[in-house]
Amino acid sequence: MGTHKRLTAPVISIGALGLAALHVVEPDVRIDGATLALAAIAVVPWLGALFESIELPGGAKFQYRRLEERLEAAEQQAESVRLAVDDASRQARVALVASGDGSGRGEGAAEAIGRLRDEFTDLRRTLPSGPTRTYRQQQIFAELTRLTPQSADFDVVGALGSANGGARLSAYARLYAYPEGEYLPALVEAATEEPLAFAQFWALRAVGAVIDTIGPDSVRLSTVRQLRSCLAGLPQTATDRAHMLRVLLGRLEEATG
Repeated sequence: MGTHKRLTAPVISIGALGLAALHVVEPDVRIDGATLALAAIAVVPWLGALFESIELPGGAKFQYRRLEERLEAAEQQAESVRLAVDDASRQARVALVASGDGSGRGEGAAEAIGRLRDEFTDLRRTLPSGPTRTYRQQQIFAELTRLTPQSADFDVVGALGSANGGARLSAYARLYAYPEGEYLPALVEAATEEPLAFAQFWALRAVGAVIDTIGPDSVRLSTVRQLRSCLAGLPQTATDRAHMLRVLLGRLEEATG
């Protein structure tokens, strides 16, 4: 039961009991159907775990547990829609930046990739977490998705195993833009161990892109287990990554029966 539900139950109970008490303190008022109804309302929030419904004097009936289940389902559905919209928005922004020609600096792909790696590292060290940093990180990632496929000697495995967050991000960008199945084991290993939330989001996006390329039925069971373990270890605040992993695991489980 959520926090707001735990608070709502005692508020309703106290309010209803107060009204019942007010109803009987007057000398001319006797215990009647109205008082009994108010007393019944007072205990409704506490009986939802025991009864499907409660019938009050006069025939009024509370389908408490069923209503609670419907509310929880509606809340979960709304949260899933919000996360899906937010995810689509991020991917659209990345695609928009990546579609540019990137001209104007007069540098080669390898040189530009190195510059962006360093900028990502410096950005996280000098700028506090917030919308400004996130926006620039998205721009860096988008530029990397455009540049990394242009670098013929880009070392995907080396970048995935690097201690440098910018280097790992460049590998995620490369596999997100140009997914190749041979790198899936190393990518999943890096994604599940990735300590930076922003980088892990795009690492998991790259995992999804590679799985789309090779087909869910080609994914090893050990890889599925790694992804399940990653989901179980995510903090409660990581709703976007958790949602992505649930969707991905659902596809994999459906493919394997």
